[in-house]
Amino acid sequence: MASTSSPLLQFKAGRCFREGTTNIVQPDSTKGLVYMDKEDDLLHFYWKNRTTNAVVDDLILFPGDAELKTVPECTTGRVVMLQFKSSSQKLFFWLQEANTDRDQIILQQANALISQGQEETGQFEDEDVTME
Repeated sequence: MASTSSPLLQFKAGRCFREGTTNIVQPDSTKGLVYMDKEDDLLHFYWKNRTTNAVVDDLILFPGDAELKTVPECTTGRVVMLQFKSSSQKLFFWLQEANTDRDQIILQQANALISQGQEETGQFEDEDVTME
């Protein structure tokens, strides 16, 4: 569950789902809200149903492990994809914000939050790890 303070970022977005194993996604008509917040020093990516107020998705994003980007192949709406770098998982959302001017700002802010701390999470070199 997210903290009671304001989230780090939030925007209105519905979910889209793939048609079977195709690359075609269909929007779900449910009104939704994506928001990102820190809990226990971990970045959470939430999707909440705005009608029922129920949190449906709660994903932990590790620094640099995902990217939120537009889907340019979609010509009938404003679809974005949360693509994970450590797996083949992709989640699709259609932006429900009335003002399209904010779309790029949303992507920039989301990706800035995801990449925060990436430089702090270095890879261990072999000589740094001691096995006993």
